[in-house]
Amino acid sequence: HDDNKNRVSQPPVKLRNPKLFKPYEMYIRMYGLPNYNEFDPTIFVALTYSFIFGWMFGDVGQGLVLVIGGFLLYHFKKMNLAAIISMAGVFSTFFGFMFGSVFGFEDIIEAKWIRPINHMTTLPFIGKLNTVFIVSIAFGMGIILISMIFHIINGIRAKDTEATWFDANGVAGLIFYGAAVTCIVLFMTGHSLPGGIVLAVMFGVPLLLIALKEPLTNKIKKKTEKMEQSKAMFVTQAFFELFETLLSYFSNTLSFIRIGAFAVSHASIMEVVLMLAGAESGHINWVVIVLGNLFVCGFEGLIVGIQVLRLVYYEMFSRFYKGSGREFKPYTGTAKN
Repeated sequence: HDDNKNRVSQPPVKLRNPKLFKPYEMYIRMYGLPNYNEFDPTIFVALTYSFIFGWMFGDVGQGLVLVIGGFLLYHFKKMNLAAIISMAGVFSTFFGFMFGSVFGFEDIIEAKWIRPINHMTTLPFIGKLNTVFIVSIAFGMGIILISMIFHIINGIRAKDTEATWFDANGVAGLIFYGAAVTCIVLFMTGHSLPGGIVLAVMFGVPLLLIALKEPLTNKIKKKTEKMEQSKAMFVTQAFFELFETLLSYFSNTLSFIRIGAFAVSHASIMEVVLMLAGAESGHINWVVIVLGNLFVCGFEGLIVGIQVLRLVYYEMFSRFYKGSGREFKPYTGTAKN
């Protein structure tokens, strides 16, 4: 007997977050409030959104412009988006130091980490690849694993056996994807992979559990439901669902390449601005520099902001978050949100 599924109405929810993270509730409301059994992902979104934005838009000068501009807008207009821009600007400034970029100039400070545009790493089987791409994929794998853990927590809270254990984002999915990530990391770092039998168990068992999630859940809950379709039909359906699951793991992981791509493209666009301003000849046209930086700050900032939101909604939320809650509205009308 599943209490939560038979409940006619879910209790309303009220978001409670530290002041620093409050503006990010805007993104949660756009997607949908957490339902009663889900945890509020605002802090997770705040940290990942700001961090990824900074990585894709790493520039000390432009980052500080975003910090100051966003702060002033928030201070006077109380716009949540302005506060988010200001926070994201802090990470842009941090990554600016990492990449050694100030308003597009790459000869003012030394890069603390790498210059995204020309730092390569040689990988076995693949060959030379831009370092920032590799780190983006690795980061993406970590985010997907964390999202799966969140899904399991939500499943436990909702007392949903299928979602917790047998879902593509449940324990079975976590073991399968975790095993895949481990093998990739071992292979790329030149270590030997585990034996064939270990690999077969690590990959095979979780996939089998995902394929048989319905009958297994029914068995655990002691439901004696007759199979609606024939066995052949069930096997065919399970096969295609598994294929889709594997494909989605692959495409979701590759989706994080955009982080590296934007870090590289940001450096490239700023190179074009400097070229137009005649930086190489030594006679710099400062008007072009200022206008170019303002254009890149606005235009690329907007595109990066949208791309990061896409990553949050599609690659993270789709794994663990339903957003089907309703807001608690007090009757008195005196209480403030």
